[in-house]
Amino acid sequence: MERCSDMTLKLLVGILGLIMVLSLPSHAQPYLIQGSIEHSGKGQIYLASYYGDRFSVTDSMESTAGSFLFLLSEEHHAGVYRLIFPDEFQGRGSENSFVEFIYNQEDLTLNISVDEKGPLPSFENSTENQVYIEFMTFQLAYEEMLKEVYGGLIGAATEDELYLLSVKRYEDLQRRRMWFMDSLSVLYPDLYATRIMNAFRAPFVPGYLSHAERIESLKRHFFDVAAIEDPALLRAPVYSYRIMDYLSLYNVDTLTMEEQEESFMEALDQIMLQVARQPELYTFVLDFLLEGFQYLGMEEVQLYLADFYLDESCESDLAELVRTRMEGYRKMKVGATAPDFVLRDADGISHTLSELPAPFTLVLFWSSTCSHCREMMPELKQWYLEENNIGLELVAISIDSSAALYEDYIAMEPMPWITFHDPLGWQGRLASKYQIYATPTLFLLDKQQTIMARPASFRQLQRSVKKLQ
Repeated sequence: MERCSDMTLKLLVGILGLIMVLSLPSHAQPYLIQGSIEHSGKGQIYLASYYGDRFSVTDSMESTAGSFLFLLSEEHHAGVYRLIFPDEFQGRGSENSFVEFIYNQEDLTLNISVDEKGPLPSFENSTENQVYIEFMTFQLAYEEMLKEVYGGLIGAATEDELYLLSVKRYEDLQRRRMWFMDSLSVLYPDLYATRIMNAFRAPFVPGYLSHAERIESLKRHFFDVAAIEDPALLRAPVYSYRIMDYLSLYNVDTLTMEEQEESFMEALDQIMLQVARQPELYTFVLDFLLEGFQYLGMEEVQLYLADFYLDESCESDLAELVRTRMEGYRKMKVGATAPDFVLRDADGISHTLSELPAPFTLVLFWSSTCSHCREMMPELKQWYLEENNIGLELVAISIDSSAALYEDYIAMEPMPWITFHDPLGWQGRLASKYQIYATPTLFLLDKQQTIMARPASFRQLQRSVKKLQ
């Protein structure tokens, strides 16, 4: 009976797809994204597209047996997409399992198996995705091997046999990676997957260099073989990672805050030089950097970007956005008073921030599609239930673009604190009042709503709480 249901659903999906195709204007070229999910439970399946540094839901459908079908037109850009779905492998249940794939204006048949390691996609008809998976698999193995070999280069005597062997292995690994990338580039020069791969190329670094010399070499040559100059790659998780990789070369634990900001300013000059000729990239990179350094509380770096890289004559609204963010940062800095609000929680109970009886309150802005949020929630929940010895109350405000995603998440992971979903998301009243530009964003408040800290992670929250004990 169950098998008959699955076949019936697949037939209906096929008929629906045909109806959708026939209903399109004759000049439009439709592409089908279809397939099945092993161990999928009943629920919504979402299709999300990537741009800049985040995924956004573009379509959804109800599924009862794991089959899905989405119809994309020529207007949908090539890029990395995410399929978000429920799975019930071994009864554990997850509403936010997902796989990622490349869509590049072709029909895709995507079959997803699920085991204890998580979901694994396979593609019947996509060279794009086969090459993408091959590169990602190679890259993960390469990074592990490189890390292991690099350990033999640090602190070893240069005449030591193990050191000399590590130098050779370190250089051989780099050459092997270059050969791997060159081979795929020759075989598949026109693939979007190849463009992604080539963006992650790295300069060759001699193994005999010291750690400090290696860092200096990477600073000078980082963009020689992988310049950030292709706007089409804004639709893949590329440039945000590459920028963070480059900035990490300038991050030094022993520097003071002022010295670290000076170091980052040097890096910014090199980054902005790379995107100077591409307006769309320039706008994204500038916005990404401003948001990131606001998150780190580095106001001098933000001012540096605003003073030297904002073009007042450009047509975009970025200049005004930056001024608004800078003003918002000052309004919501440590020592300022957080805005009061009234909200109705998931159980329909109204709460006023200023009337909460707790001596301290943590206001958390989050999203179920934010990977950092999902990583933080279990740790935060355990701390709240078992280690919260200061009587702290937590108010979690979801800015999910989809109410269904929020509801699915809290049904799967019940929260022991006050939780609320703002249906307007990033454009909502509270997100605007609190100047929210990224998730998770946390504000630790005292009884008078004074901002005691703005921790950027769970570990920073723990350190901030210890100071209050």
